[in-house]
Amino acid sequence: MASLSARIDTGNGPADVAPAEGWQLAWIDQRRAIARLTDGQQSLTVLVEGAGTQWFVTIRGRRVRVSVQSWRERVLADAEAAGAEGGGPVEVRATLPGLVVAVRVEEGQKVAGGDSLLTIEAMKMQNEIRAPRDGVIGQVAVSVGQPVAAGVLLVRLD
Repeated sequence: MASLSARIDTGNGPADVAPAEGWQLAWIDQRRAIARLTDGQQSLTVLVEGAGTQWFVTIRGRRVRVSVQSWRERVLADAEAAGAEGGGPVEVRATLPGLVVAVRVEEGQKVAGGDSLLTIEAMKMQNEIRAPRDGVIGQVAVSVGQPVAAGVLLVRLD
């Protein structure tokens, strides 16, 4: 059994999730990605899918995205988040290649942290890009129908 800890995407950005006290994970069939969560009194079967840092756990019919980070990646992500709180311009860049299918903001528009900025389709999945903090849209660098590569500037938030 292994203890659980994770950083998940709640739909409003990543959040640390502390496991409920006493819950443990045991593989039922690791090759088929089937595991069991148990607290000694109750047991839940889960499906674990993914690779690298992006994983999904299906539990009670609900699929939850889980981001796995090394210590170094975690420190860098925390430093980036702390910098975003500083109030200076923030460049929102594509994290994966895809096609811009929706742009929901325009220059000069006020947004709150977690607001939807745009949607990128990659590998037939829609990936919603959200504002990392409150601010005003300083630049929209893409348009609907535009293909983008990883690292390309999407939006600048002032």
